[in-house]
Amino acid sequence: MIPALLLAATLGGAPSVPALTVSVRPPPGVGFNVRGPSLITVQAGTYRREFPLTGVPDPTYPDAFRAVRPLSVRLPARVRGPVTLHAHLFLCDRVSGVCTVQEHTRRVTLKAGTTVPVVLQLPAER
Repeated sequence: MIPALLLAATLGGAPSVPALTVSVRPPPGVGFNVRGPSLITVQAGTYRREFPLTGVPDPTYPDAFRAVRPLSVRLPARVRGPVTLHAHLFLCDRVSGVCTVQEHTRRVTLKAGTTVPVVLQLPAER
């Protein structure tokens, strides 16, 4: 006898859960402060979760990530439609030595069974 989950996956009847892949790209010369928790908050209706960003250490600046890893988020199957992403980022400009906190918000629409890519391209500070 074939287990029900294996049978459902084989026949294409497996539940399709929505997912997001979030990439954050700072301008040149800007890194992420490792001492401040850079977070992505995902909210859709009553569903709300925070995800800390992890990064690639910068050998030149031990208190900074050179880049943060893309964040993969699998959402519950019940989550549908528009989702708001809120980024709370601790950034440091390696040239000026000034650290700032930036907030960015993006709204995306989920598609069942699909991974929606989201790229947050951060503007250079003026």
